[in-house]
Amino acid sequence: MAAVTAPPGRSLIGKVALTLSARSRARSGRPSRAAAFIADHTGTVTALGFADAAAWHAGTTWGLVATAVCILVAEFKLRG
Repeated sequence: MAAVTAPPGRSLIGKVALTLSARSRARSGRPSRAAAFIADHTGTVTALGFADAAAWHAGTTWGLVATAVCILVAEFKLRG
């Protein structure tokens, strides 16, 4: 099994996506679908998490509403 190193200066999720892509290219010669999926949706899911956390600071009702909206947006973004 070959070791794969990620370049410094990237986030942990970026390193994981890069490692998945490098391993997939080494095995099959094609880029990884998982790495592409992670790269496409990481920013959206992170932003939804921050928005949800901020809404909970405004109160329980706003937190529940924001959680429902974040779940709907994430489902739409991930499933299309």
